[in-house]
Amino acid sequence: MNEKNLNEWLTYLEQLHPTEIELGLTRIGQVADTLNLINFDAKVITVAGTNGKGTTCAFLEEILVQAGYKVGVYSSPHIQRYTERLRINKQEMPEHLHCQAFRQVEKARAGISLSYFEYVTLGCLSILKDQQCDFILLEVGLGGRLDATNVVESDVSVVTTIGIDHIDWLGDDREKIGFEKAGVFRALKPVVCGEIDVPQSLINHAQTLECDIRYANIDFTASVNDKGWSWAGKTTLSNLPLTLMPLQNASTALAVIEALGLTLPETLLRKAIGEAKLAGRLQKVEMDASIEIYLDVAHNPQSANYLASQLKKLRKPDGKIFAIVGMLEDKDIAGTFSVINECIDHYHFISLNCYRGASSQTLLSHYQSSEHAIAKVKCFDNIASAYSSVQEHLSDSDTIIVFGSFYTVSDFLTLSQG
Repeated sequence: MNEKNLNEWLTYLEQLHPTEIELGLTRIGQVADTLNLINFDAKVITVAGTNGKGTTCAFLEEILVQAGYKVGVYSSPHIQRYTERLRINKQEMPEHLHCQAFRQVEKARAGISLSYFEYVTLGCLSILKDQQCDFILLEVGLGGRLDATNVVESDVSVVTTIGIDHIDWLGDDREKIGFEKAGVFRALKPVVCGEIDVPQSLINHAQTLECDIRYANIDFTASVNDKGWSWAGKTTLSNLPLTLMPLQNASTALAVIEALGLTLPETLLRKAIGEAKLAGRLQKVEMDASIEIYLDVAHNPQSANYLASQLKKLRKPDGKIFAIVGMLEDKDIAGTFSVINECIDHYHFISLNCYRGASSQTLLSHYQSSEHAIAKVKCFDNIASAYSSVQEHLSDSDTIIVFGSFYTVSDFLTLSQG
């Protein structure tokens, strides 16, 4: 019998479970226990949050790798390749290891139904176990309390930010969402909270578990100055480099390093923060030598607000900003536009041809109900036609931003690669 290749496995996983998302740890917990994937010898850091999980992991990954540790990172979703979901020392693992891990999960599940995310989480955890890392960074998929990653016993828990997103699953207010994120906390273990406006539900849960919790703006602070920025926790760091990724998440990462009890050279920390990067987070793409093109997966008001702050800095004198936008229909589309509209001169809305993808006309309808809606707007069926239209109107002083979804960024990267 021929063994499945990676694409065949992924097709199989998509057909295996009746629902795309099914939160809860009972089923995955049984299989994880069989595979011995609940407790790891490595230090495990679980990172939850509405936004900033990926960039916080990227800062931590860069710091720990430069410090000489073997570091595994599990993140989701991927942008172009499934193998992006798992990195060991910043390198993707080969497809045959993922196939081997899936075979182990298939044998261990013994008929237990697993969702796509549960299955791939177990597969990646299996590889991480075999790789014998010093540190493992787990990026929560959705929420925290009932997310598949929470089956693992962590040493440090992190909450980056708390905003309104995924309300069908996590609740429609910050107290409910804060409680779900706090579900990754472990009794008596360190917690780092990068959110400044902390819901009481999170504070209460940390107190109940007697966590050693560090709060942003209380236990650690970051301040910008003319030489970059400085950080203060139990120790202080100065002249840290500003990057396009959120300073708040770099600050949270430094607090995690402190919570781990690591003492690293200031020169290493400065270098690592300056060099950390992550696909789809204000990622610059080279397609036209004279035009700057940036890609960002911002897809809710909180992340769009940060994107807006950076676009103000990236705008060239006398230049316009053209936005190519595709979003999922279950997002706060009007709210997302409301916080970024003032930065955009021309919108090119596209239809996303995927599950939950919004049509360009749906985006237009939400845009018309949003605040500060004064940009010129066009609608397109796909990203190629939108980009062709943008090119017809560009001058050398203009900037293009592509945002709204991981799918949108993926489609543009595919286009840029010919």
